[in-house]
Parts: sequence; structure tokens; C-alpha cells
Amino acid sequence: MQIFGCIGILLLTIMIYALLGRAFCMKCRLDAGIPETVCIGFFFYFAVFQVVAEAMILTGQRLHLLGMVWLAVLAALLGAAAVIVWKDSRPGGSMDRTVSGRDARGRRAACLLLALMAAAVLCECASAVLMQRKIGWDFAYYIGNMTTSVATDTMYVYDGSSGLPRSHLELRYALSSFYMNTAWISQLTGISALVLSKYVTGVLCVLLTNAVVYSFAMEVFRKDRKKTAVLVTASVVLTIFWDVYDTTAQFLILRGYEAKAYCANVVLPMVCFLLYRVWKDSNDRRRWAELFLVAVASVAVSMSSLVLVPALIVLMVLAHLLVERQWEIALLRRTVLCVMPNVCYLVVYFASTRGWLIIKV
Repeated sequence: MQIFGCIGILLLTIMIYALLGRAFCMKCRLDAGIPETVCIGFFFYFAVFQVVAEAMILTGQRLHLLGMVWLAVLAALLGAAAVIVWKDSRPGGSMDRTVSGRDARGRRAACLLLALMAAAVLCECASAVLMQRKIGWDFAYYIGNMTTSVATDTMYVYDGSSGLPRSHLELRYALSSFYMNTAWISQLTGISALVLSKYVTGVLCVLLTNAVVYSFAMEVFRKDRKKTAVLVTASVVLTIFWDVYDTTAQFLILRGYEAKAYCANVVLPMVCFLLYRVWKDSNDRRRWAELFLVAVASVAVSMSSLVLVPALIVLMVLAHLLVERQWEIALLRRTVLCVMPNVCYLVVYFASTRGWLIIKV
């Protein structure tokens, strides 16, 4: 029964991301496909969840209280998103547009390639479930953190490996709300955090990864669905059959439940995708808004994003300035704005490592 519950949670999660992403795209006037919309919704979800969760974690609140408050906030968000989508989807709305007959019908070859791509992605999802065999210190610690939080109705108060109470919050983990998202769902549904991590978190990582690859390829190939489908299918095949430690298969198929897997396969590729768009048109505020959302949510998804995301953004901007040979104040201002959230997290984390900031539990 828990497996069927996981399937339901996975489908519901994707629908929530799609609705939130659709509303964000409409408000920012972004013309995004369904895969990109789901990814945007994923980052929007964690950007807001981080605010709620961190307030609860840092003040030592109970896990069940986080679940109750977040359910109320999420209901309000979904209600507002539904209103936005309904208003803008009416005839004459800002997103209303006519689709040509050729686009509606599509080509047979493109449909076949897209079907093949979908089958390949489903096989990769199955591989993420069937090939999951990575059981080590990381696995025990992360799962232990979630199961202990559920059992004790606390958040980061007990050590995930030993189960002993901590004297203070370990901000290396507590500054990210990723695992507490699984924990509150586990407490609410009664489904083990271990099962949720394997059948929901791991599969969702595969789906989001391919959604980013698909969106990036559509941008590079100028919306050529046939070339995009071939590229995504090839990347799936390489991931499944190239199971070597130094490849992405390790952190996608075998360790997709971990926050760092989301950083490597979802967050960083999404940042690169948006930076590619910014490079093509650095004056497009819509792309900067999308990049800012991903940057804000990056630490919530994974603490590994703490330095990697701002480093990517700064390197791209420096390269852009060197190539274009034109210093743009607006570009620098937007860059600072995008890296500021991670810089603030970095300052807090650095203060904790030096002993300047200790939060007792």
C-alpha cells in the first residue's frame, strides 16, 4: 500500500509544481513549455517552503507544526495560483494565443521520437528504483535524520547516525529544508521516509533532470522537438548504461534521494540553462527573474549550492563582460541581486563554523 501511496504523492507533487510554475510564468510573462514550467514550480515551492521551514527549525518548533503551517501556506499559494491561471487562460488573457494547424498536428516522426523519449525516461525512473543499492554513511545519516525527526517530532535535534541529542543545531544541514520536506510528508501520511526517498524523491529527481535537459535542448535547437527528443533519449541511455562512479549516474540513479543529487542534476543544469538565455539577451528581465528564483531556492534544495551557484553566475557574467567588452551597470546590479541570497547563507554558515553563531537545542 505504501508503494501506491508514493505513486499518488509523486503525481500530486508534479501537479503542484506545474500549477505553481504556470502561475509564476504568467505573472512574469514567460513563454515556457510544460517541462520548464514544472521545474520553475519546483524551485518556487522550495523558495517559499524554505522561509517557513527555517523559521520553524531555527526557533526549535515541532515537525507537526511545520506540517500544519506549511499545509495552510501551500493551500493559499495553490488557491492564488489557480486564480492567476484561470484569469490569464480566459479568452483575451495575456497567455491566450492561437496555435497553428501545423503545430497542433505535429509530424509523425516527431511524435514517434517523443514517444521513444518518454519510454526512455520511464526506463530511467525504473532504473532509479531497481538499481538503488547505495547504502553507506550518507544514506544512513540522511534517512536517519528524517526518520528520527518523524519519530521524535523534532527537526535536527537528534543526530541522524547515532540518534543522540545534539547540543546545538548543525547549520551545515539545518540551513536547508530539503529533508524536512520529506519528513513532514512522512509524518502526515504514515509512509516511511525511507520509502518516500526511494520511490518519490529519487524518481522525481530523474523526471526533473530530464525536464531541464529537454528545456535546455529546446532552447539550443530552437524548438526542434525531433533533435531535442534524440538528445534526451541519448542522455538517458548513457546514464543507464554508463554506471561508473565518476559519472552522473551515481548521483542520479543510485543516489537520487540525496540533496546533492538534486544540486548536480537539477539545480546546476537549470542555472546553466538560464545563464545561456541571459547570455543571449542580458537585458531580458524575465530571464533574470527566473534565475533569481532558482538562486533563492538553491540552498533550500541543497547546501552544495551554497558556493557553486553564485560561482557559476559570477563566472558567466565575467565571461560575458570580457567577450562583449562593455561594462553594463544593470547587468552587474542584477548579478549582485542573484548571488546575494547565497552570500547571506554563506555568511551565516561561516559564522557557525567559527563558533560565532551557536543555536542551542
